[in-house]
Amino acid sequence: MSYLQRPSIIPDNGAVMARQYHLNAFYGKLREVVTRHCGFDLAQTIPVKVECPDESQGLKTLYFVASFGTAPFVGRSVGAELDTSSIVPACHHGRNVVFVMGSHTGFDHRERMFGRLYREKEGGFSSCCGKLSGVIAPYMTEYAYAKKHIRVFRQDGKVFLDIPNRLLGIHSSIEPHPVKVRLKPSLVQGGMGGPGLMTEEKPRSVTFEIHPELLHALEAKGRKISEEPAPLGDDLGPEDFDFLWVSSVPYPDDLTRRLHPLMHEIVSSLDYPPMVTIANVNTWIEFNRFIDAIHAIPEVVSKGIFGVSGLTVDLYFEDRSYRYSNVYYPQYAFFKPVGERHGVVMGPAEINRLLDSYPTPADRLSLDHVMQRNDEVNQEILFG
Repeated sequence: MSYLQRPSIIPDNGAVMARQYHLNAFYGKLREVVTRHCGFDLAQTIPVKVECPDESQGLKTLYFVASFGTAPFVGRSVGAELDTSSIVPACHHGRNVVFVMGSHTGFDHRERMFGRLYREKEGGFSSCCGKLSGVIAPYMTEYAYAKKHIRVFRQDGKVFLDIPNRLLGIHSSIEPHPVKVRLKPSLVQGGMGGPGLMTEEKPRSVTFEIHPELLHALEAKGRKISEEPAPLGDDLGPEDFDFLWVSSVPYPDDLTRRLHPLMHEIVSSLDYPPMVTIANVNTWIEFNRFIDAIHAIPEVVSKGIFGVSGLTVDLYFEDRSYRYSNVYYPQYAFFKPVGERHGVVMGPAEINRLLDSYPTPADRLSLDHVMQRNDEVNQEILFG
């Protein structure tokens, strides 16, 4: 599969978000896939939740209980990062193990915008997830600076870019952020080492003639370029820059280390907000880590494994008594029968076709029924 073989490629947001499921439908279909397609006996199956604790998960935990008859084993750390050391303990609890994985983002119900969620206790909107938001923040700040301060203008029949010294390596030894934008030769004629002009009027920037291919791309978009310098804005694309880690301190965590090489593509994504893109990228990276871990752990060979990975969107409803809910976008899946070392990997189209092949069962055990059964057999237990 290309998403396993080419780790430098950003997943297509449109492809991996092709199908949305309400939790009731998703967990009902998941139970059918696990029992009928995988052949797992639920009495011998343990579910594992690999999702960020920052996510609003109350309903998901209840659906795990209703679908599998047990609360899920926790197999993650903050940011929906797979804790590979949790796989073996999870496998000790069942003959079969079902992993539900993925990152999450929010949806602003007022502006109908992805990437933000209203949090009642904070009294306002904030990014979701908090961990990924913290990782992406300095990259977004640096990209916003570059988009605003690289300016394009026309003069004497030619088109130029005015670029701040800070983006040309002429900067303070003390950087305000651990990363900085590193411009590529595709921006200017002759590359970044080519001739530029610094004037007395603009001592903090250098003017370069624009690269012909970039000019052609701007003209193809219908970009109007006048004598008045204007920010390059979103036309500063991932082909024109990447990020350099300038802090003397190493990456603060493995999440940042894994995402750093792809950040220039993440922050400049235009089809969905960057908070959605980083969540999808992290889901994809963690799914690959899951596959590698499953194949590397000897104790897993004797177990039946099914894993589904996707994006959760946290929702907020002002007019409901329970105001939070989720929808789920399945993106990747993996199935390994008992006793097999290798399994079958499924992409977005394949996992959705598999889920679509099973109806949502009408007689799925309700949460009320679970509690009623428990109450019926409850009795006083005396100790000592």
